[in-house]
Amino acid sequence: AALALPAEQRMVVVLFAALPTASSAYVLAARMGGDGSYTAGLVTLSTLLAMVSIPVWLAGLARLQ
Repeated sequence: AALALPAEQRMVVVLFAALPTASSAYVLAARMGGDGSYTAGLVTLSTLLAMVSIPVWLAGLARLQ
């Protein structure tokens, strides 16, 4: 197996990998002189994509078990 872990731990690893970018990235970018609006757009995009990708990953894991 790709991850020699129990099923529950494997699910946690995949979920953490599929989570969207933290919104704190915007705060860090804005405070450090980065492009805050660009970062906000990336955070929004990753959150929207996670709404689709997380169920897909969970379904894929369920088929492997």
